[in-house]
Amino acid sequence: MTVNDRPVGYGIDFGTSNSSVSIAYPDRVEVLAWGGSAARMLPSFVYLHRDGRRAAGNEAVRTFLVSGHEKTDCWNCPLAPYGWDTDCRQYRRGGGCNDARLLSGVKHELAKLGFAGTNSWATDFTVGALVSVVLGRLKGEADRTTGHLVGSVVLGHPVVFAGADPQNRIESDAEAFRRLEQAALEAGFNEVAFLPEPTAAVIGEHAHRGVEIAVDFGGGTFDVAVLDSRDGAPRVAGIAGIAIGGESLDGILFETIVGPALGLDALPSWLFNELRTASSVRLLMADPGIPAILARIGGGAADVVHALLYEGYAYEFYRAVESAKIALSNAETTRLEFAPLSLGVEVRRSTFESMIRPELDLIGATIKQALADAETTAGDVDRVLLTGGSAYIPAFRNDLALVFGEERLEQRDAFTAVVHGLGVRAQQLWGPVAVSL
Repeated sequence: MTVNDRPVGYGIDFGTSNSSVSIAYPDRVEVLAWGGSAARMLPSFVYLHRDGRRAAGNEAVRTFLVSGHEKTDCWNCPLAPYGWDTDCRQYRRGGGCNDARLLSGVKHELAKLGFAGTNSWATDFTVGALVSVVLGRLKGEADRTTGHLVGSVVLGHPVVFAGADPQNRIESDAEAFRRLEQAALEAGFNEVAFLPEPTAAVIGEHAHRGVEIAVDFGGGTFDVAVLDSRDGAPRVAGIAGIAIGGESLDGILFETIVGPALGLDALPSWLFNELRTASSVRLLMADPGIPAILARIGGGAADVVHALLYEGYAYEFYRAVESAKIALSNAETTRLEFAPLSLGVEVRRSTFESMIRPELDLIGATIKQALADAETTAGDVDRVLLTGGSAYIPAFRNDLALVFGEERLEQRDAFTAVVHGLGVRAQQLWGPVAVSL
């Protein structure tokens, strides 16, 4: 083994839907492939079991599909004393609880000042502790691959955190960074640096001279960075972001088509809105007053909500909604079916695109803001680098083509461009020759 085979740090892209890790060596950066396969993404799922088991990624999903519907009645549970003074919120709801939980979209909770974590089996799980399950899985696999215990990591972050309080951005951002750092420390790292995700997407693009834009349309946010290399050394000239991502679009699909098809539009508006996404539905799961509210509402809509919240169907249901959205990137129509709730509805791309037009217009304004901050124009841009899974949405790409021209759009690997750049930054920070940014 040579000195160039000893890693100097890792880069981790902790995403709303998927996460990945890159390994920074003194002379190169490699994005980790899982289990010797070509897959370079770890789905950002967190599995929790009442017996203490934890898992992340596809392992979390596989394990949950086996155990997710298992349930322990309160009278057979050793965790809950039989009284209303118990710490177990599930007991106060009544009826027992599932033995396992599968969480997704935890990244959405990082900046929420009013959300400290979730509770199951008389145990509180902080946001940082949940994130650490994913980071620990990424670190563990990278350590096994390299044969070294690496303590330094560069974590990517959006320009605007989803869930941040728009009236208190400074405090929300500070809380998100604190939770991310806590998660990294709990995962086994001892040195943590941060880099905006759109900056990471362009940080390795040093061979090109001119003006480039990196747009990262991920699961939780849209971020854009302008890289200006006209004077030789590249610099980030403008950066902007907005809390609109793939899950936001899933929520629109639910609100306009899926929810009404299930009769859920008969619910109180506040409850209907909380059911829009997998992330928001977790708040309902943590609310001990919801069962009583559903009992008062009654009827088929309440039964559907109960099944989603307490019978283990939430993961599969919201995955079906997301899959329908993804299918519309390649087809004019798709059929969204979910047998456990007797759901079957056709969705047209044209309908979906008209529904998300306000969000696409806000994204366009965000790009204009980044260009203005960089004191440049769309005509000055030589390349537009597209990353993130939502960048495949045809209406989004068409909007970019109208502004910049189709010939200037370059699709990067949607899920590894950012993490590769984070690895480059780790190499700059902790490699043989330190580089400032």
